[in-house]
Amino acid sequence: MDKQEAMFIDATPNDDYPLRILEAYRERCNYKWSESSGEINVTNAPIMKVMNDAQDRRAEILDKAIARLRSKS
Repeated sequence: MDKQEAMFIDATPNDDYPLRILEAYRERCNYKWSESSGEINVTNAPIMKVMNDAQDRRAEILDKAIARLRSKS
């Protein structure tokens, strides 16, 4: 990502606010890191793999937290 989009989260102060925050961060976990050098895309570079694996782990943690909050609604 060359430019980072501003994250929008509806900040209406109600019981769903924490869920909206987690969902917004979870959505960002769908983005994967890659490095492009000319026409060659080197997403298999070791650092990219580490960063994408961490992204996947964050997604799993957020999925669990979101599921817990939804089950309490």
